[in-house]
Amino acid sequence: MKAAVFTQPNLPINIQEIEIEEPRSREVMVKVSHCGICHSDLSMLDLGGAGQLPVILGHEAAGIIEEVGRDVTSVAPGDKVMLTPLAFCGQCYWCSRAEPTACVEAQSFTSGLRPDGTSPFSNQGQCVHRGLGVAGFSEKTIVPESAVVKLDQDTPLDIACVIGCAVQTGVGSVFNSAKVEVGSTVLVTGLGGIGISIVQGARIAGAEKIIVSDPVAERREAALHFGATHTIDPLSDELVPRVMDETANIGVDYAFEAAGVAALVDDCINASRIGGSTIIVGVDATLATVPILPVMLATMGKR
Repeated sequence: MKAAVFTQPNLPINIQEIEIEEPRSREVMVKVSHCGICHSDLSMLDLGGAGQLPVILGHEAAGIIEEVGRDVTSVAPGDKVMLTPLAFCGQCYWCSRAEPTACVEAQSFTSGLRPDGTSPFSNQGQCVHRGLGVAGFSEKTIVPESAVVKLDQDTPLDIACVIGCAVQTGVGSVFNSAKVEVGSTVLVTGLGGIGISIVQGARIAGAEKIIVSDPVAERREAALHFGATHTIDPLSDELVPRVMDETANIGVDYAFEAAGVAALVDDCINASRIGGSTIIVGVDATLATVPILPVMLATMGKR
């Protein structure tokens, strides 16, 4: 089969013929129909594959089940599915605590290697890693059964593919991490796929005021369509003073950093109210650090 393979830092991804195994027990083979390009894929390129080369990237994918391994019960050949990088084993400490997104037993998150250290992909005997556990930039992929979600047959796969990362990350950060409450105030910095999904999640959760910040005018307009109530252009306005103006100098209940810019974490903390929460969702590919004053957290109750 053909796949887009990242082989060396500073070289473009190239199309290669790759060998693919048959699905093992509790694995499925998916014929990929659509795969989005997530910023995490670009970050992996910037980081040189994080030491996991060669690798097939792409994890916002959807497709049709082609084969199933032994003991697979939730899907069958012909089913439409979306894929997720967050496979889980169902038996470990975290899974037993209903925290499957923390599972480290099902597969390696970065390399996608199985617990026994193997990959379903190879090229002339060389292991090809399953990037972020999905390897969606390929004609077919093999993933654990827990990494697919069955869809209604009339679901458009070009839309469903985005749910596997951007939507579940953004909406999940609202409902699972922040637990945004009805009537609350929210700030979102960065309006890519994840940021827009945070906006939608905050609207669904019943947030009263949703303030967004992004330097791209088209993204700010899109955010208004999806539920934002106020927009800020950071190129012409200072973020924290504007947020304070919009919240009667109180600050927001929840500030989400979704741009992947470390410096914005500090702005989010300063824009949140006493007792407010900052949720870091974006990933800074530069591996920059963020200075945080413990005394501020201790005395102002910020989280």
